[in-house]
Amino acid sequence: MILFGYLNVWLFLSIVRQITGVSYNQPKLCANATWSQTAITFANSTMVGTNPYGMFVNTNNSVYVADRANSRVQIWLNNSIIVTSTISDGLNTPNSLFITHNSDIYVDNGYANYRVDKWGFNSTSSVPTMYMCGQCNGLFIDINNMLYCSMYNYHEVVSKSLDTRLNIWNIVGGTGTAGSTSVTLNNPWGIFVDSNLNLYVADYGNSRIQKFASGQLNGTTIVTGAIALLWPTSVILDADGYLFIIDNGNNRIVGSGSYGYRCIAACSGYGSSPSQLYYPVGFSFDSYGNIFVVDQWNSRIQKFLLLPNSC
Repeated sequence: MILFGYLNVWLFLSIVRQITGVSYNQPKLCANATWSQTAITFANSTMVGTNPYGMFVNTNNSVYVADRANSRVQIWLNNSIIVTSTISDGLNTPNSLFITHNSDIYVDNGYANYRVDKWGFNSTSSVPTMYMCGQCNGLFIDINNMLYCSMYNYHEVVSKSLDTRLNIWNIVGGTGTAGSTSVTLNNPWGIFVDSNLNLYVADYGNSRIQKFASGQLNGTTIVTGAIALLWPTSVILDADGYLFIIDNGNNRIVGSGSYGYRCIAACSGYGSSPSQLYYPVGFSFDSYGNIFVVDQWNSRIQKFLLLPNSC
């Protein structure tokens, strides 16, 4: 039963990858999908440093973590449980990263260098991709090869085409001034762009998720029902367009589905036990629907296993 559940998820994701060419996992989950409440520690502070932020799991189940404390990116390739490679050339306190379907690595290098850097597949050195005036707490590349950066300290999200070498970027969310209106943001963090080019922003300072329709600067707030968010830091969508959110201030992971929003992991308050998180920041699905999460203040990466027999 469990084997067939994993096989169905894997087959669906394989088809989606072939159609869309995306590099990240968007599992198709049943309405009653449940994750183990006892997480596995995938990586500790020795591997990811203290207080890490960003991570990415690609469709080959390679895991990438931005180790801010040691100014490097740690990589576990193809389901490996040990670090297989490290990149650090010129990095300074990276907050976020994004990996493309051809394994190019884009890393925030804005703390002192004011840019996003790119490592080509198997490259040992980087090239600047976008210059800006601060750090990117979130990075994303959409299906049209547009690079997005959420500028936490500047209260806006900007984008730039990767098909041109010109350093021309446009504001796609926020105004550059902190606010709580439909056109402003307050310390935006994680971002996600769907196949219709709608932009979702974890609007940290406003404790909300904002959705900006393609080409629109007037956002709408996602209604999360009885689930009250506090300082969300990451948002991703599954194959059916349901939202999953890191609810940082409440130290938990929230998910939506046909029955609305609910807590799906770390629902018992903050702490350091296998069932708890302490100010989590970023997260990703793997190809089986398991959730990897950056447990920031515990300085570790936790893995919550999808229980396929829950459906």
